Amino acid sequence: MESQTVYRKLQQHLDRMPVGFPATESGVEIRILRQLFTAAEAELALQASAIPEPASTIHRRVKPRMTLAEVTTALEQMADKGLILRNEAKGKPLYGKLMFAVGFYERQLKRLTPELERDCREYLLGAFAQAFHSRKTTQLRVVPVNKTIATERNVATYAGLRGYVESSGGPFATMTCICRHGRELQGEKCRQTNLKENCLTLGVAAREMVRIGQARSISREEMLELLDIADREGLVLQPENTKSPLFVCCCCGCCCGVLTSAKQFPQPAEYFSANFQAEVDADLCDACGVCQSRCQMDALLDGGGKMRVDHARCIGCGLCVTTCPSGALRLAENPRRKVPPDDTRALYVRLLQERYGPWGMAKLGGRKLLGMKF
Repeated sequence: MESQTVYRKLQQHLDRMPVGFPATESGVEIRILRQLFTAAEAELALQASAIPEPASTIHRRVKPRMTLAEVTTALEQMADKGLILRNEAKGKPLYGKLMFAVGFYERQLKRLTPELERDCREYLLGAFAQAFHSRKTTQLRVVPVNKTIATERNVATYAGLRGYVESSGGPFATMTCICRHGRELQGEKCRQTNLKENCLTLGVAAREMVRIGQARSISREEMLELLDIADREGLVLQPENTKSPLFVCCCCGCCCGVLTSAKQFPQPAEYFSANFQAEVDADLCDACGVCQSRCQMDALLDGGGKMRVDHARCIGCGLCVTTCPSGALRLAENPRRKVPPDDTRALYVRLLQERYGPWGMAKLGGRKLLGMKF
């Protein structure tokens, strides 16, 4: 009973993150935590805050039960297992709690089992889908491949993913897609591609994932090539929803937890930050069906010999445009254009603001000033 209590407390602690970790009637979220965290790790994770802190700050919350050296060693081990966040400021490590997704689930490549994947998939398609998908700010956004946008159009620079990679100082890394890996553990092969190692990371995220052995370093040129391959394979590009993304997911509609969970909703496009949408020139369309085979959201429909776009499902990825033989498809700017936050910190502040409101943010700020976790 004591062990069960610590996992419920951890669930409630994680549920206060920018993207929550809600409880369920089935208790699947507790099963996930029990498979990932030992009871001692769960106790220590309860002392980690949403904003990364030095080990000494976390130690003050657990002493005299643990020494600073014991806390530091345990935090390093948990970071290596992908259970908590570790980054550096001025050369010193900082530690914080992680969300479920995008977060500690994606860091379980080496620890994923059929049982864990089964529970995670149930949660991703159930209660967590309600927490993850929002009509406001989203954790991910969708960008089209550059060649789908006419050069004369006024397109903001943050839509040009290739341009961002070309100007980035790196480092760059790639890792195995956790979604496809999980599907294979369940005996379900991806229907869209044989590619596995195309979950892309940049900057501090790439450095950390390489450090813990979850990713492989690559060059800028290799990352650009992987973006081109993603288009050829019909994969949706979903970077972090910032102007300076730290990761880019290359997603299929059969394995990706984000796309598959969103497709359960009647109007899934409402839950994506996408600044474009596809349009069909009926005079040019011959209803060949190539676009339907490429669309990961089932947004292309046969409308009596001419294809039509269901804008309630279209997320503006541009996959239908790049291979349309007749040139009947193009991308148009979405009338509900959204400007992404500047960076990861700004993104999560905005998510917290939308979740807790001004009064809630004031309380969180007060806790931070007092050195308290939240």
